[in-house]
Amino acid sequence: MKAKSSRAALAAALFLIFGTAIPATATTTESPAVPMPYVAAFTPSFGNQGVPYSGKMQLTIDDGYVTGTYTGTSVRPDPLNGRIVPITGTVDRSSDNVQFKIGGALSFTGQMFADGTISGTADYHGQLYEFMAKPG
Repeated sequence: MKAKSSRAALAAALFLIFGTAIPATATTTESPAVPMPYVAAFTPSFGNQGVPYSGKMQLTIDDGYVTGTYTGTSVRPDPLNGRIVPITGTVDRSSDNVQFKIGGALSFTGQMFADGTISGTADYHGQLYEFMAKPG
C-alpha cells in the first residue's frame, strides 16, 4: 500500500512541477529516430520523501537501444543540476522492460507504457528511488 501512495505522491509532484504532459511515444519507426523530450522526477523509496529530484531528458529509442541526455533541474541540491549527462540503455519491445544509466550517477530498471510514461526503480548514489518520466 505504501508503494501505491508514494507513486501517487510522485505523480502529483510531477504534475505540480511540470504541469500536464502531452502523451507521446518515444519509440519510432521513422528513420532516423527522433529524440523525444521527457520530464522526470524521483523520490526515495524509503524514509523521508521530501521534494523530488527532477530533470529533463531527451530520449531516442531505436532498434531496442535507448540513448539521450539528462539535465538536472531540481530545486534541491543535486550534483546533476545544470549538467548535461549521457543516457544509454536498452528496451525490450516484447515486455516493455527498460534499463538505462544516466552517466555514472543513476541506474534505472522499469517499464515503458503505451503513452510513453517510464516508471520503475532507480539506484542513485547507492539509494533506491521511485522514478517516473513523462513525455512532454
